[in-house]
Amino acid sequence: MYKFIHLISALIRQFALPNPYINIIGNEVYADLFNIFIGGTILHFCAYILTGCGYTRGVDDPASGSFGYLISYCYVTALITALGYFISNITVFIIVFIVLYTVSCILVGYGN
Repeated sequence: MYKFIHLISALIRQFALPNPYINIIGNEVYADLFNIFIGGTILHFCAYILTGCGYTRGVDDPASGSFGYLISYCYVTALITALGYFISNITVFIIVFIVLYTVSCILVGYGN
């Protein structure tokens, strides 16, 4: 089951989700380059940490961890996209993102 969920998760992340940095950067080419070289790593680490707040390796089923990572990745992508749409100042954007992300980690960890 894990391999199937992992495959579906990779396909969704690669082909179904938008580039969340397009609203912040403005230029599609630069946003794509940022996503390829830097942004993908940011998304991965944020989703991985958020998943780890609610998933315990070795205790929980690996398939639930893979699904949790997909949900976390989608959430972080949606959060960056929405904030980029509403906030144009990069400093304010980063501060609001860090606050909302921290609250999200606390809530996910609290539910565990």
